[in-house]
Amino acid sequence: MEVNQNNLEDIIEVFQETDIDMVNKYLNLGWTLLSLHTTDYGHPVERHQNTVFTLGWSKNNGNSQKPIGKYDDIAKKFV
Repeated sequence: MEVNQNNLEDIIEVFQETDIDMVNKYLNLGWTLLSLHTTDYGHPVERHQNTVFTLGWSKNNGNSQKPIGKYDDIAKKFV
Protein backbone atom coordinates (compact mmCIF):
# COMPACT_ATOMS: atom_id res chain seq x y z
CA MET A 1 0.00 0.00 0.00
CA GLU A 2 1.45 3.36 -1.02
CA VAL A 3 1.09 6.49 1.08
CA ASN A 4 0.93 9.99 -0.33
CA GLN A 5 4.11 11.51 1.15
CA ASN A 6 2.64 15.03 1.06
CA ASN A 7 -0.04 14.04 3.56
CA LEU A 8 2.55 12.72 6.03
CA GLU A 9 3.67 16.26 6.85
CA ASP A 10 0.31 16.84 8.55
CA ILE A 11 0.43 13.66 10.69
CA ILE A 12 1.10 14.46 14.35
CA GLU A 13 0.35 11.08 15.93
CA VAL A 14 0.75 7.50 14.73
CA PHE A 15 -0.88 4.40 16.17
CA GLN A 16 -0.81 0.71 15.25
CA GLU A 17 -3.72 -1.66 15.83
CA THR A 18 -4.51 -5.27 14.96
CA ASP A 19 -8.17 -5.41 16.05
CA ILE A 20 -10.37 -4.57 13.04
CA ASP A 21 -13.23 -3.32 15.25
CA MET A 22 -10.88 -0.84 16.92
CA VAL A 23 -9.45 0.19 13.54
CA ASN A 24 -12.96 1.04 12.35
CA LYS A 25 -13.56 3.10 15.51
CA TYR A 26 -10.37 5.07 14.86
CA LEU A 27 -11.33 5.64 11.23
CA ASN A 28 -14.79 6.84 12.28
CA LEU A 29 -13.15 9.46 14.53
CA GLY A 30 -11.14 10.84 11.61
CA TRP A 31 -7.88 8.87 11.74
CA THR A 32 -6.24 8.07 8.38
CA LEU A 33 -5.07 4.64 7.32
CA LEU A 34 -1.37 5.11 6.51
CA SER A 35 -0.37 1.52 5.81
CA LEU A 36 -1.02 -2.10 6.58
CA HIS A 37 1.24 -5.11 6.77
CA THR A 38 1.24 -8.63 8.18
CA THR A 39 3.42 -10.10 10.89
CA ASP A 40 4.19 -13.78 11.38
CA TYR A 41 4.56 -15.50 14.73
CA GLY A 42 4.54 -18.97 16.24
CA HIS A 43 6.32 -22.21 15.56
CA PRO A 44 8.13 -22.44 12.19
CA VAL A 45 5.96 -25.41 11.17
CA GLU A 46 2.65 -23.79 12.12
CA ARG A 47 2.84 -20.04 11.50
CA HIS A 48 0.18 -17.48 12.39
CA GLN A 49 -0.34 -14.03 10.93
CA ASN A 50 -1.65 -10.72 12.21
CA THR A 51 -2.65 -7.81 10.03
CA VAL A 52 -1.24 -4.59 11.47
CA PHE A 53 -2.96 -1.31 10.56
CA THR A 54 -0.96 1.91 10.92
CA LEU A 55 -3.18 4.93 11.50
CA GLY A 56 -2.29 8.61 11.62
CA TRP A 57 -3.96 11.70 13.09
CA SER A 58 -3.74 14.87 11.00
CA LYS A 59 -3.05 18.19 12.69
CA ASN A 60 -5.88 19.55 10.51
CA ASN A 61 -8.33 17.57 12.69
CA GLY A 62 -7.31 19.39 15.90
CA ASN A 63 -6.44 17.45 19.04
CA SER A 64 -6.27 13.70 18.54
CA GLN A 65 -9.23 11.61 19.62
CA LYS A 66 -9.10 7.98 20.64
CA PRO A 67 -12.03 5.60 20.84
CA ILE A 68 -13.00 3.75 23.97
CA GLY A 69 -11.41 0.31 23.82
CA LYS A 70 -13.24 -2.86 24.70
CA TYR A 71 -11.06 -3.35 27.79
CA ASP A 72 -10.84 0.28 28.99
CA ASP A 73 -13.63 -0.11 31.57
CA ILE A 74 -11.92 -3.17 33.06
CA ALA A 75 -8.50 -1.48 33.09
CA LYS A 76 -9.86 1.53 35.04
CA LYS A 77 -10.78 -0.78 37.91
CA PHE A 78 -7.11 -1.69 38.39
CA VAL A 79 -5.62 1.80 38.18
